Amino acid sequence: MIAELQKYILALGLRPRHHVLLHNAYRKIRSAFPGISIAALIEAMQEIITPNGSLIMPAFTYCFEKSTGDHEIFDQHNSPSKVGAVSEAFRSMPGVVRTASPTHSFSMWGKITHQIPASNSPESPLGEGSVLDWLAKNSSTYILLLGVNFSAMSFCHYLEIKAPAPWADFSPWDYMHVNKVGVSKQGNQPLREIPGCAKAFVNFEQELVSRDLLQLVSQAELTTYYVSVELLLREGMPYFRNHPERLLCAFGSCPACDVRRDNFKIT
Repeated sequence: MIAELQKYILALGLRPRHHVLLHNAYRKIRSAFPGISIAALIEAMQEIITPNGSLIMPAFTYCFEKSTGDHEIFDQHNSPSKVGAVSEAFRSMPGVVRTASPTHSFSMWGKITHQIPASNSPESPLGEGSVLDWLAKNSSTYILLLGVNFSAMSFCHYLEIKAPAPWADFSPWDYMHVNKVGVSKQGNQPLREIPGCAKAFVNFEQELVSRDLLQLVSQAELTTYYVSVELLLREGMPYFRNHPERLLCAFGSCPACDVRRDNFKIT
């Protein structure tokens, strides 16, 4: 089964020395490759990428300070990832380094671990100084979406910040009592930005597909994109800067997007 999966991802364009950020839905991966274990999935990718490349996954915990006082406290070594079973398994595997951001940590394997320390915890957790910033500033960097669409792509939040979208440093989560502070065992950390809703990022996805800049590959229930960070930067910066209305959910369907719409007078 590992060989079949490797054939599939090689056909997408994955190669040795690539630096790959993986977002995935494990259930859909198993629909296409029955019986594949999480360990086998990760091993299949590591064998192709080699230690001269990098495998990266989000290990987000969203440990924000809340004005109500009922916030979680981030423990870099023990707090479970809240973004899927593969992410949770990967963070504690041999050779994997987890960054220290209390809200948006990443798990890293390979070359990137020699360039980004475990202490990495920027005030802009998905912007300047983050793992996503490293991807933006290096070559041979890619995002692999296995069974998920652009609503799961954390790099789109980087585009929001860098373009910037009008609300780049505006928090839409006051109604949930969330403060711009991360909480960890190491102490509280003021944050420059808090990412908002990501559902409408699928509009950017559809834009790229409609222009034949992005190809969707399917097998059983598994849909896949392998997209270069270079493409995302080239096409995403003007899109996120010039079309903020396309980055918001339909009116009345998402409180966070409605807060943004109201504050920035976007129609």
